[in-house]
Amino acid sequence: MTRRPPRWLALAGTSTIAAALAITAASPAVAAPADTTGPKNIIVMIGDGMGYNHIDAASLYEHGTTYSQVAVDPAAGTVTHLPGTASQVFQSFPVQVAMSTHSANGRAEYDPTKAWADFDWISEGATDSAAAGTALATGVKTNNGMLGLDPEGNRVKNVAERAAEIGKATGVVSSVQFSHATPASWGAHNASRNDMTGVANEMIDGPLDVVMGAGHPGYDDDHQPTAPDYSSVSERDFQRLQDGQTERTFIEDRADFEALATAEDAPERVFGLAQVATTLQQARSGESEGQLPFAVEQNDVPSLRTMTQGALNVLEQDEEGLFLMVEGGAIDWTGHANETTRNIEETVDFNRAVEAAVEWVETESSWDETLLIVTADHETGYLDGSRSDPTWSPITGAKGQLPDQKWFSGNHTNQLVPLFAKGAGSDLLASYAVGTDPVRGAYLDNVDVARLAFETWGREDAPEAGEIPLTATVPQAGAVEGSLTLSVADFGEGVDLAGGANVGDRLRFGGALPTVSVTDSRSNAQAGTGGWTVSGQAEDLTTGSSVLRARHLGWTPGLLTTKPGVTPGSPVETVLGGGEGLAVPATLATATSDGRLGTTDLTAELELEVPVDTRAGEYAGALTVSLFPVD
Repeated sequence: MTRRPPRWLALAGTSTIAAALAITAASPAVAAPADTTGPKNIIVMIGDGMGYNHIDAASLYEHGTTYSQVAVDPAAGTVTHLPGTASQVFQSFPVQVAMSTHSANGRAEYDPTKAWADFDWISEGATDSAAAGTALATGVKTNNGMLGLDPEGNRVKNVAERAAEIGKATGVVSSVQFSHATPASWGAHNASRNDMTGVANEMIDGPLDVVMGAGHPGYDDDHQPTAPDYSSVSERDFQRLQDGQTERTFIEDRADFEALATAEDAPERVFGLAQVATTLQQARSGESEGQLPFAVEQNDVPSLRTMTQGALNVLEQDEEGLFLMVEGGAIDWTGHANETTRNIEETVDFNRAVEAAVEWVETESSWDETLLIVTADHETGYLDGSRSDPTWSPITGAKGQLPDQKWFSGNHTNQLVPLFAKGAGSDLLASYAVGTDPVRGAYLDNVDVARLAFETWGREDAPEAGEIPLTATVPQAGAVEGSLTLSVADFGEGVDLAGGANVGDRLRFGGALPTVSVTDSRSNAQAGTGGWTVSGQAEDLTTGSSVLRARHLGWTPGLLTTKPGVTPGSPVETVLGGGEGLAVPATLATATSDGRLGTTDLTAELELEVPVDTRAGEYAGALTVSLFPVD
């Protein structure tokens, strides 16, 4: 099936104009061709906090091998690369480069010389997950703590939103709270990542077709029922999900996730909330440090692999393609806590999710139409060999044993992180790697991940006739002797309400009402001493569960035919301009007995004003214009 948002709603009525308006409440951007190219599907898999050494630590435990180990002595000026063995599926991908991760208000940029000359340089001024996620999702650098906004607070479009605009199914999956910074980067626009209930509300009502993660208010970190905690999602929004008051199928049991992964008739929109508070497994009770991974009993909740399979099973139903972001979010949490054992657990779990995505590409899609990217948003914990400071030493170890390693920080670092890519568009992504690091080689920047999607899918559709249409059907056409009629000029497919210009704290759109013609052929005996009046009123505009009130729409009436006795109505201000808008009836024009006869052509300049933070989308409603005789 192919799902696209409705472009307009057309209604009809005698002596009325029924019109529909569709707007995109977002900052204006340069138009790109509407016909998009590039990958049909893009899957981005992010190991939050996962650096080169996190991957190798897990590989040592699983396979007894490493892939990216180095020994660096800045005093001697030597760099030694140890022989590497590919043991993870993504380590055989054709594109393997490094990626810088700095935020707008962190370090100005990655400096390859300083990064390897001073052991402490990379431990200061690092990005957080909100800024890094926003860069990956939108291609725009922002300040730490901000989601989907540029440093000045302006909304910026993310790749998932663009995918939805061109008819693709979209989703995010995480092993931590669904409203946490990384998944929120593809589903929300908020000045503070800490406003998790606000983020959750936007994600629930937004365009994402699939949202899955932790953050269940009724369970603790051990998958045990507990007193409700609505820190990740508000009570109202959680009840809406449970009660079916959203457009999504709600699942929470492990069995439901597993069934979704193989369902032959999957729902089109899903919200999956695992029955656990903050993380699928990392925050569970039990002392694991010093023990081997998975020795402590795990929570009975779905794995990240199962969630990935379920999300792909839902999204693949869209014939236009899909975008999916999958996050191994708790890798970062183990880095902050310097938990070696659970760091390996979380990285292994992420590796299994990547394998599921590769299996999907090779069985349900192909590398000719799908791009798969595996990377990280930043490194956490400054993980390195046990004798590193002031040099960098390799991590060592044996299969089935904890590796010999050491943590040098409890925070994020400015280290380059690895990026692996395969499939459609991967060569273009590789071409962005124009930086050169003395240890990791070619590197690109995190904004380049979104850049690829926008360069191939476009950032905006080209203007289309009827993109913001106003349509009308009037069954009674033409004048009849002794009648009073209203008709509408042929205006094609629609009239654009265009512009979207920033005016202070609002976005302003403008357009023109099509010509409204009133033909009065009544005799004086029929009409008496009266004339006629035309009034208009708008309905609220909606997209999904989001509402744009009719008071945001105003007009300035005008006459195309000037006659004595015919007067245009007074301008109607929008609510942002201090008026009531067209939420209440307003006069388009009136005619006295002196000017009523014959045909009079009327119009109006339409103005739509919305706050700058209005949720983007195509809002549809109705504007009705009615003709009344006046005694």
